[in-house]
Amino acid sequence: MKIKRTIGIVLISAFLLIQFAQAGWTEEKKAPVTPYGDYCRNCSRYGFCPTMLTIHQTVKALEDYYGSKGYRAEIKKIRGRFVIADIYKNGKTVDKIIFDRKTGRIRSIF
Repeated sequence: MKIKRTIGIVLISAFLLIQFAQAGWTEEKKAPVTPYGDYCRNCSRYGFCPTMLTIHQTVKALEDYYGSKGYRAEIKKIRGRFVIADIYKNGKTVDKIIFDRKTGRIRSIF
């Protein structure tokens, strides 16, 4: 009687373990809002802009980049060639980025 009970517990435990493992394998991994080393499409992917982007061009570039992904960018600070912006989705901050107006590089600092 004890052997049947022990076998039953082992089988149920193995079944549950397999179910939890499969659930973990099938979950999609969320892509980061700003992939490391990404760049503005107005500049080359090698970190070169023909000229440093103006503030207006920077706003447009960030709107285009994040708008295509379903996010909204809001500039918080401008220091020389660098722009710090918050990225929002449904009114919640999902990322904070630094944008280099000279190279077009975008990095998450969140």
